Amino acid sequence: MNQAWSRLLKMPTALICLSIVISLSTMAILSASGLDLSAYAFDQTSNDILSPPSSSHWMGTDELGRDLCSRIIYGSRLSISIGILTALIALIIGTAYGSIAGFYGGKLGDFLMRGIDIAYSLPDLLVMILMGVLIGRGTAGILISLGLVSWMGTARLVRAQILQLEQEEFVDAARSAGLGQIAIILKHLLPNAIGPVIVAVTFTVPQAILSESTLSFIGLGLSPPACSWGTLASDGWRSLRTHPHLIFFPSLFIFLAVLSFNLLGDSLRDALDPRLRRR
Repeated sequence: MNQAWSRLLKMPTALICLSIVISLSTMAILSASGLDLSAYAFDQTSNDILSPPSSSHWMGTDELGRDLCSRIIYGSRLSISIGILTALIALIIGTAYGSIAGFYGGKLGDFLMRGIDIAYSLPDLLVMILMGVLIGRGTAGILISLGLVSWMGTARLVRAQILQLEQEEFVDAARSAGLGQIAIILKHLLPNAIGPVIVAVTFTVPQAILSESTLSFIGLGLSPPACSWGTLASDGWRSLRTHPHLIFFPSLFIFLAVLSFNLLGDSLRDALDPRLRRR
């Protein structure tokens, strides 16, 4: 792992993306802690209605005179937290599901994998819309909806890793030592499969951010007064021709977050690639 980290730090693209991810995450954390990162409150109105970017309002104002920069900073707490929490939900469910399907195998493993096939056959957008209708347009509804459509890939990856590692000699040695099945999974199989799983989690975060933005953009995401980058882009869409700054800046932050997490995942995958360790 230390070699992979050293190799990751030598990649310029990884360093740039890691800096952006840390900056956006720090902004979200500081905003959630109540620290004022802007001169204006996110819901503070003014007479500067639909003002373009200026020295007093770096990203302009919206139709109520609210500072767009403040609203983007405030929206980062929801966009980033939804992405990370969705990835954690997918990690927990997918790891548990894939470990059981891979380690026990047989009819149980086949039955569990057919369940994943059925889940994959359902359109993600339809599932998220149905969950939004049943649970509501809140943060909890968004998290549950995204979590339900994000764990299958992790489960398949973990199962494949478990099936491969089960053939190794250290697993036979653990069985000979009298370790139970759960102990073998937790102490031997999962730690050796953690590399690809971390990469999968890195890719899940931008997918969740983009999915939440899509739901908010079509009016099925968060409801006011909560705001995220997706809701801000949805509000700005109506003024695209007359006031393009309202959609440009939220879309820019969505683009930066998604691109940075994806490129960081690519770099992390290369750093953890065992074939590169021999070079």
